[in-house]
Amino acid sequence: MKFLVNDLKEKTSIEFTYDYSKDIESVVDILSIEPAKIQAGIVYKLGYLMLQITVDVKMELACSLTLKPVPYTMHLEDSIVFGDTEEADYPLTDPLELAEIIFGYILSEKPYTIYHPDADKTLFEKEKSPHPAFADLDKIVKK
Repeated sequence: MKFLVNDLKEKTSIEFTYDYSKDIESVVDILSIEPAKIQAGIVYKLGYLMLQITVDVKMELACSLTLKPVPYTMHLEDSIVFGDTEEADYPLTDPLELAEIIFGYILSEKPYTIYHPDADKTLFEKEKSPHPAFADLDKIVKK
């Protein structure tokens, strides 16, 4: 979703929803995603624009072990600074493509691993080997 900088200068906040279902086609661990509810407080000063974003989105992620769908709700709060200084996160261009930037935040904040309640993690653990000094003792105990 694109916003003109002149339109944002006149507002103190914006609120919109965005459907990322087409964007997740190349993301293998997000199985489905509902439209994200995005709110942003706007602070505009000469030379920079700061957005205090709040994102709420529900999605289904693939279980890291079984690939079964796991429901996940994300609540994300962050600030994004647009400007020409080194402190800015992004350059201040016109128009601003906020949907792509927020999708990057969603991807970076989702968990790397998530487990379905039915996933048996012990099936995927390596068997622990004893310390070499106790290897013979371990063989005697297992008999």
